[in-house]
Amino acid sequence: MPAQTLLAGRAEPITPAQTQTLVLLERIGGSISLVAVLLIFVAYALAPRVRNVQNTFIVFASIANVGASIASIIAMDGLEQGPTSALCQGQGFLFHM
Repeated sequence: MPAQTLLAGRAEPITPAQTQTLVLLERIGGSISLVAVLLIFVAYALAPRVRNVQNTFIVFASIANVGASIASIIAMDGLEQGPTSALCQGQGFLFHM
């Protein structure tokens, strides 16, 4: 029997308190990531020495990371409004950006 089947049968439902803890951790992680990306942009703009090809790729990758960070900060709010809501659709776009 596959390991996934065995593990899926033993899962317990997540309590509302556990859900709130996960949402809080997701928002904290998204906020830290957003601050880090902003620091990358500031360093790239203010320090000409770091403007090389490798760091340019990092800056471009960080642009996509901004979208993922914002989507993480939104957390469960998009799902709670429903999959057809503008917030959920926007969050999905930001994660796939």
